[in-house]
Amino acid sequence: MSALRDPQYRWLVGSYLAMSTTTHLVLAAVPYFAEYELGRPGLTTVLVAAFVAPALIATPVWVVVARRIGKQPGLLIAQAAFVLGSLVLALGSAAGLPVLIGAVAVLGIAFAAMQLLPFSMVPDVIRASGADGTTRAGTYTGVWTAAEATGGALGPYVYSACLAIGGFVASTAGTSVVQPETAHTWIRLGFGLVPAVLMIVAMLLQRKYTLDRTLR
Repeated sequence: MSALRDPQYRWLVGSYLAMSTTTHLVLAAVPYFAEYELGRPGLTTVLVAAFVAPALIATPVWVVVARRIGKQPGLLIAQAAFVLGSLVLALGSAAGLPVLIGAVAVLGIAFAAMQLLPFSMVPDVIRASGADGTTRAGTYTGVWTAAEATGGALGPYVYSACLAIGGFVASTAGTSVVQPETAHTWIRLGFGLVPAVLMIVAMLLQRKYTLDRTLR
């Protein structure tokens, strides 16, 4: 596609694809983590709330951060915070429930930046590409939407792969299955370590984007 010929846009949308995959992976993993790692399926609602509520509150703060230090530095800070929070989650129940809820809240705060800042960087790329880019703005936004949808589909598949590697045994409604130890390990790693690795990939791609430095 013509938008992908723009090197700045390629790095930006590539990073966003990795971020979208990561966040959707985490959301898909929450019920498994709550039930099999924490042993309390009801905590799914608590963990989701701990993710969503801070994201809503933090959005105006990220606007201020972006104005002061720039969009890309703010995004890199958010990505780094997401990595650290994910690594805490990889510890599982050993970390303690309050610590785990706090780590999920950190992910939610970072998520707010990862929704806000990349979207605001796309118009910068379009403007920087000149008149030719402006006429192809629809292509830029179309590819962006496709990347978001692809990440939304890939995230759950990646976590499903983690469960398959661990030998997770599916159960039907009303039945209880004892999972092998490897399944418990991969339920935890898929919720923590794998998202951390994917977000590091997003950071490495994001650092290739240099337009933000010229705009400040």
